[in-house]
Amino acid sequence: MQKVQAVGIDLGTTYSCIAHLNEHGEPVTIPNQEGELSTPSVAMFDGAEVIVGTEALRHAIVNPRNVVQHAKRFLGKSDFRWEIDGRYFTPRDISAFILKKLLSAAEERIGPVESAVITVPAQFSDLQRQETIAAGKQAGLKQVDLINEPVAAALCYVLGSEGMWFAELAEEQRILVYDLGGGTFDLSLVKYQKDEVNVIASGGDLKLGGIDWNSTLQATIAEQFFAEFGVNPANDPESLQYLANEVEQAKRSLTVRPKTTLA
Repeated sequence: MQKVQAVGIDLGTTYSCIAHLNEHGEPVTIPNQEGELSTPSVAMFDGAEVIVGTEALRHAIVNPRNVVQHAKRFLGKSDFRWEIDGRYFTPRDISAFILKKLLSAAEERIGPVESAVITVPAQFSDLQRQETIAAGKQAGLKQVDLINEPVAAALCYVLGSEGMWFAELAEEQRILVYDLGGGTFDLSLVKYQKDEVNVIASGGDLKLGGIDWNSTLQATIAEQFFAEFGVNPANDPESLQYLANEVEQAKRSLTVRPKTTLA
């Protein structure tokens, strides 16, 4: 009988990934079908087909009206919908499509997957947590558990790549976790003990992340373009998506250089 595996999933605003424990109890990230260790949290609708990941992001410029990004930012908003070709999709639906993509890649490598632990921001409300669980079950999982992102980060810091067996050797400690993601920002004080990991204190902003840096850069560049040429790229979906992609690359360049050029 084939063993049913459990996995851990980082369902992110901009990128997502999935991992499992190997036979030695060591965490191993599972690449998607394209060989990437992280998958863009982007869904594109091509008729009845739903494409998730880099391919969807690549086509966002050509067909931005059929592409959905940053769905995690809207989880918990029960009245929020995207309309695409006469069909309506909720943040839960989009999250489920992303999870299906991750799970299908995992099953190709490790076999059937029925349960998962999904990370969520420490600041997530009960409704947002329920929606995350519902998305996991909509993606085909039978059991979904959640773990706060700072707790997962603390475990990674304490245990490293040694695996769960190392938990018996790790000392009790307190860890400050600074988590600035694509869509959220958390600062948490986490207490690690052999039998439990607790968030002692946490604060943050669910609407502060990398995409907000991008948004500010986009607005600034669009204003400059309008001042020089009398045309606002923000008014054209294709131009706006092209600008969004260029801004993302510029932001990445600025992490390693003091200045960059946006073409």
